[in-house]
Amino acid sequence: MDTVSARFAQLQKDVGQRHATAAALTPGADGRPQAFADLVTATDSLLTYAAQVPSLRAEPARRATEQFAMWTRRGAAAITALTSAAVIPGWVAWGWLLLLLPLLLATLGSGWKAQPLPKSRPHLRHRVSAALLAVCALLLAVVATGTLSAWWVLAAAACAAASFLTGLPDDPNGGTK
Repeated sequence: MDTVSARFAQLQKDVGQRHATAAALTPGADGRPQAFADLVTATDSLLTYAAQVPSLRAEPARRATEQFAMWTRRGAAAITALTSAAVIPGWVAWGWLLLLLPLLLATLGSGWKAQPLPKSRPHLRHRVSAALLAVCALLLAVVATGTLSAWWVLAAAACAAASFLTGLPDDPNGGTK
């Protein structure tokens, strides 16, 4: 049993024990008001924790998304930097730098470390955005080296646009809907 379920079960058991203690006391007994106060406190703790359970369960997947996005950004930056450096020996024409340098700046500007995602943000969209950025960098590298036709730049541009659009927050002010 995972720690979230174990903690929830422990809180449920605590509420059950406090309920049994409060129910066993006769009306007017000395400890009855304190027993009911303890029952209310335990119930509040259980309800507070129950409200946190969905976000606690999603936390490992959210951390995996942060790591995935970081490594795909690093990969896209490396691909773009190597392709840009291929201009020096003449393997890639100088004109490709018009597309490669903005992409390199975008990948480097997006952060080199894993960036924590807001709890309100769906993390799967972040994975898709990072993967599309890496596909865009790979397509541009393959087209710039002459392996694919230059028409594939349109696919790279579509990937870049889709990466940008899926990476945008739902609310520009950063709030939830």
